[in-house]
Amino acid sequence: MTEEMSKESPPPPPTSFSSLPDDVALDCRARISRFHYPTLSLVSKGFRTLIASPELEATRSLIGKPENHLCVCLRLYKNPNPLWFIFSPIPKQKLKPIVPWFPNQQYPQYPTVVSNGSQIYIIGGFVRRRRSNRVSIFDCRTYQWRRLPKMRQPRVYPAASVIDGKIYVIGGFRGSMPTDIENSGEKKHYFTTKACLVINKVSCLLYVSDGKLYWREDKEGFECRKVYGLAEQSSNLFRVVANSGGGGRVTVWWKSMTKGCEFDCLLTEECETKIWCAEISLERRGLRELRGFVEWSKEVFTIDRCDYIYDFISQYVTVTY
Repeated sequence: MTEEMSKESPPPPPTSFSSLPDDVALDCRARISRFHYPTLSLVSKGFRTLIASPELEATRSLIGKPENHLCVCLRLYKNPNPLWFIFSPIPKQKLKPIVPWFPNQQYPQYPTVVSNGSQIYIIGGFVRRRRSNRVSIFDCRTYQWRRLPKMRQPRVYPAASVIDGKIYVIGGFRGSMPTDIENSGEKKHYFTTKACLVINKVSCLLYVSDGKLYWREDKEGFECRKVYGLAEQSSNLFRVVANSGGGGRVTVWWKSMTKGCEFDCLLTEECETKIWCAEISLERRGLRELRGFVEWSKEVFTIDRCDYIYDFISQYVTVTY
């Protein structure tokens, strides 16, 4: 065997997207989860242009690739404005930041937040202690904030619903400062967050109280009861409950801080706060029992300081696109 024959031929160069036919490259990118679009937009100007193009969205619709994404708005200690994040799907399960709010402008307190397809609407609220008639929108496809025409009158915490692709806004809070706290009645539990979902064709409300998860049917006269089956999460004090992107499930959120920093962390820079999340599927057993099953539980975000804010998720919505 000659020396030339014994030498292995070099491997062929890797194929890049630029060498593929346009329709093939477009089809490949349309099959990538939208959660990775912010990272892909950093690759090149061509990628950024393609990600924002209507052709990519048309291809996704054609091949049937809509996705549900949970978006949460976090209140963080010493942050002038809350920050919006997109929650990544399995297996990463991490919070990825959305473009910050309009520069040099205050994010409203107590707005109403709804979603319509890929768009998040921030409606009304308090801005500098005055009721606001502003409506802002974030488009998860283009990763851009923009203003919409103002409402005819300012509103705080109005009722809002999407019907046939249109958003209807009614009423609003008229007092000086709204509250989220509800009294459940005889047991004197106080709830600060809630989620609503349909289980076995019945609308149910889920709440967090004293670090635990409770539920009741969404109708008068049905008392609040504890969700069973969460013994493995008993050491975690739930702070927030939110709908997840899938049906019949909720997410619960809590915090943990570096051990020993609870009392003196304001004087040191060594403290660290971790935000945790667990997704819980729910099963109705009889008329009076709801059992939860933990699908996964993990740390999703880290803050390089102590963060004391209790209700750290101020709003959440699910976008579909």
